[in-house]
This record gives sequence, C-alpha cells and structure tokens, in this order.
Amino acid sequence: MTVGTVDGDRLRPLPVRPRPKAGETTDSYVRRLARANHLKPSYLRGYLVGPPDYGQGKRPRADRLAAVTGRQQDVLERALVDLVRQERPEPIKPKRHVTTSADKPALFAAIRRDAEQEGSTVRSLADRHRVSPYMIRQALASPTPPPRKQRPAIAGHAKGRVGPAIDIILDEHAARHAGQVPTVRLVWERLLDEHDADVSYGTVHRYMSNHPLKNPGSMTSHPRSASGDPLTESQRTLHVGVFKHYQGLVTAVRREPARHGLDGTFATTTAFILGLDAGTSGSMLTGFREWLVVRLDRDNNLTWPALVRHLAPSGWIHPLTPRADTEAVITLHRLLAEFFDAREQSDSLARIFRDYQSWRTTQT
Repeated sequence: MTVGTVDGDRLRPLPVRPRPKAGETTDSYVRRLARANHLKPSYLRGYLVGPPDYGQGKRPRADRLAAVTGRQQDVLERALVDLVRQERPEPIKPKRHVTTSADKPALFAAIRRDAEQEGSTVRSLADRHRVSPYMIRQALASPTPPPRKQRPAIAGHAKGRVGPAIDIILDEHAARHAGQVPTVRLVWERLLDEHDADVSYGTVHRYMSNHPLKNPGSMTSHPRSASGDPLTESQRTLHVGVFKHYQGLVTAVRREPARHGLDGTFATTTAFILGLDAGTSGSMLTGFREWLVVRLDRDNNLTWPALVRHLAPSGWIHPLTPRADTEAVITLHRLLAEFFDAREQSDSLARIFRDYQSWRTTQT
C-alpha cells in the first residue's frame, strides 16, 4: 500500500480514513491512520511533512493531512490539539543579556568602574549592563568572576517512558551489526513503527547523545553526600572508578567485538568476560552469580553464564539458535551494566550477599 499524488500537486486520499478524536494529538491520529491503511507510521508521517526532507521530526502539514483524509482542514485543526503551532506572545520585558565566561572579567571591571565613578545603586547598574542584581553584587565583592556552576543533566519524563525501548533497539542493532550504533532517525522510526511511541525526534537525539553505547565516557555515577573523611572519600572514588573501567571495557566489546578478536556470539563474549574476571582475581564479578540467582529466583546450582541464558527472553535453549544467541548476548550486556551500576555503591557487595542469604533461607 502506498500513497501518491494525482494531477501533480493533488494528493490521493487514503482508502480507510478514520475520524479524528476531539483533543487527540496529531501523532496519535497519524498512527491510527497508518495502521488502518497498513502503512508504517514513520512513512506516513514523513509523507505528511512533505518535501524537501519528508520528516526528521518536523510537524505534519495540515493541508496534506486534510487531503489524504478527505476532511476539511479547519475541522482537523479544531480536533487535533497540536496540528497548528501556537504563536507565543511577545515578551513584555526585553531578554536578559547572556554573558559568557570569557566576557565576565571585562564586564566585572566595567561594573566596578561605574560604581566607583558614579556611585550608582545595584538596581541601576543591573539595568545598565542588562544583568541580574546578583551578578552586580558579585562584581562589587571581587574583581575575579567565580567559576560557573556545573548543573546536573535534566532527565525528562520521556527518558523513563521510552528509554528502555531505545536501549533494546541499540543493543539489538549493535549485536547484529558488529557494534555499530544506529542513526537517530532509524531509532526514532522504529519507536514509531514497532513500539507505537509518542516521542519527538529531539528527545531521541538527546537520549542517544549521552548513551554509554555511543559515548562510553558518558556513564554517570551515583554521587553521595561527602562523609567528611578524606580517606573514605578517596577509597569510594577509587571503587567507583574501577567499576567504570570494567564497564568501559565491556561496552567497547559490545560496540566492536571483532576488534577484540570476538565474533559476537555468546560463547566468545562469555569467554572474554571470564578472562577479564580472571585478570582481576575474581573481584570484577564477585557477587554476580548470587545477584542473578536472586533475580531468577531459582537454579542456585548453576553458573552465571547458564543463569544469563535462563534470563534471556527465549529462556534456556540448547543448542543456541542464531536468534537465541543474539538475545543471550544482549541480555548479558544488559545484566552486566545493571550489576556494575549496583556495585558502584560502597555497601553494594554486602547488600547483594545479604539478599542472597535471605533468599536461601526461604528455600526448602
């Protein structure tokens, strides 16, 4: 099934044209329209955006949607809440001037000079230089600008809503394409077509730009409040750094298994992980088997590679089929990432064995 044009610019109406619901979003209606006509939502959405780029996260055009649905454009604009972009009102006050770190020394010098020569108030100096009164007080207190505060990354609601689905798409693509990372557009289209997700292209782009599979150095830790003991804090920093190093090695293998002499199968990946663990005298995977047993809630007599295969979506399959092998590799990397995140905490190992012992006492 395809959509096309008739007589040059005239669009051809779709065979099945469901009615839009009042208050529905445009993306939701486009997905229903695509499903009813056996089309991929990403394809129909790009077609409704129109030339020259046909998509890339832009808004579908109201006139093209009206043409393919056979409905009046004003009717669609009233029913779909976001079909027409709302014009933002002009701000009453002028925007505040943004000062970069490189410009601050000259700005502080000018503020101090004006204050000494004219004796102006903080408010008048702020209005003249178009900065906040807080920055005026900083300049009057010291000629040296303070360092800019590091703000934590903002995690929106979409991260928790579509983040797991994006992780699955990235892991599957990396396992099937020798560690290559898919494009943002490919991930965004798969979310629309396979997961029926209502997510913008920009959200997917921001999530992937900080993903460990694309940037192994972007893996974040979970900081705690300072204990006040320099030795304890230095030991905790070393502890977290070690597991970040392990996670970076495992991520590198997931991205490019051939560069590390692997073929990407579960057997060779498991052998590599066992080698890493042996090189650390078993400290890298200490508690991993017990952590998996509690997660699986059975099979305490198995090794961790067997437990990982039981936790894969297809369950235990022997011998491994190509699909089951890929699923096992994806599951292994996902479980290792979660285990390393848990081990970054200073009391994680004691908690893992405590949970394991509690689990054993409940068994017959």
